[in-house]
Amino acid sequence: MKKLAIIASLLLAASSPAAAQTQLVKDVKQQAKSVKDYDAYKKLVETLKPAFTNPETANSAETYYVPGKTGFDVYDAYILQKSLGGDIDTKAMGRSLLDGYNFFMKAFEYDSLPNAKGKVKPKFSKDMVNVIVGHVNDFDQAAVGFWQARDYEGAYEAWDALLDIPSNPRYAKSNIKHYPDTVIAEIRYNQGLAAWQAGRLDSAMTAFDKSIALGNTNPQLFEYAYSVAYAAKNKEAQKRYAREGFNRFGTSDPRFLQWTVNGYIEDKDFDTATKMLKDAIAADPDNGAYYYSAGILEESRKNNDAAKGYYQKGIELNPDFPGNYLNLGRVLAEEYDALDQATGNMSQADYNKYAAETLVPLLKESAKNFEKAYELNNELDDALKYLKNIYYRLNDNANYERVNKLLGY
Repeated sequence: MKKLAIIASLLLAASSPAAAQTQLVKDVKQQAKSVKDYDAYKKLVETLKPAFTNPETANSAETYYVPGKTGFDVYDAYILQKSLGGDIDTKAMGRSLLDGYNFFMKAFEYDSLPNAKGKVKPKFSKDMVNVIVGHVNDFDQAAVGFWQARDYEGAYEAWDALLDIPSNPRYAKSNIKHYPDTVIAEIRYNQGLAAWQAGRLDSAMTAFDKSIALGNTNPQLFEYAYSVAYAAKNKEAQKRYAREGFNRFGTSDPRFLQWTVNGYIEDKDFDTATKMLKDAIAADPDNGAYYYSAGILEESRKNNDAAKGYYQKGIELNPDFPGNYLNLGRVLAEEYDALDQATGNMSQADYNKYAAETLVPLLKESAKNFEKAYELNNELDDALKYLKNIYYRLNDNANYERVNKLLGY
């Protein structure tokens, strides 16, 4: 009777959920040998999912080693197929590599835990290191493939793995090749672009910062970093990138001066902004971009007459830049509003005369500048909104309706 009880308990243990999940890992390991493409690989991982949550298998390195190794094997199968002239899914090939790598990262975590006797005896780490080191350059190829397929998230992750591997102490004994700083800086730049396209703005700025720290002097890096900071509404980062760009490139790229000045204006540090612009204009008096920034500065100081003069000078020097027209049109419209509001005590006859001689010409001049701004850049909806109000006040129905249509009404 006692013997039967022992047998029953053994059968019960063999059929327990823990035993079932352990067996599942073994079954999947066997099935993995026939997996040759990413679709089949995803199904295999799906089959293995219960083992990721079962307490008896979730903390086992083998549970993650099996799908990790399979991911690399599937990648190798794609490479072989490609070498034989076959058509392959570049994105699926790269995803196999990345998924395998990510499962290995999880397996490393559990393979370094102490066993029941309190000793750390890695079972899979040596093989995983060899596999990853043998594929290190493939991560760059995978990133390029992801980029071309517009899978920017995948490109970001692949470049991240590429740069993590040589610098990780885990691979130190493998004598893996370390990239020169110039190469790493370029890869970080590309990674930042990928993160930007993927909508990961903070990750993009982090990658750009690493590229800058490694000495990347590409002006576009600073331009794009500023654009990302602007999209992220990160004012401090905008100021930092603008100032770093200006410090490196000076007035060779006027945008950095403009952005830096704008930062000082936001901080109400008008004296510093004024000095920067005066120095820049003195060094290059024919650069219309500086007068645009000077106009913004004077507007911030409530000195619209001086602002008008700068915008007009900017138009004279650079007639194809829409910003000066837009801002001049706005300053003129604000001047009209101020003058119009000051006519409250005028008789109707006096007002009509004043309007004809002063207000209407001012509105027309404002409209002319807004029209030119929109002509140069048809994405300037602000110009259209001002024009709509101006033509309404001028009782110019034809132009009012034209602008309304451009606005989509």
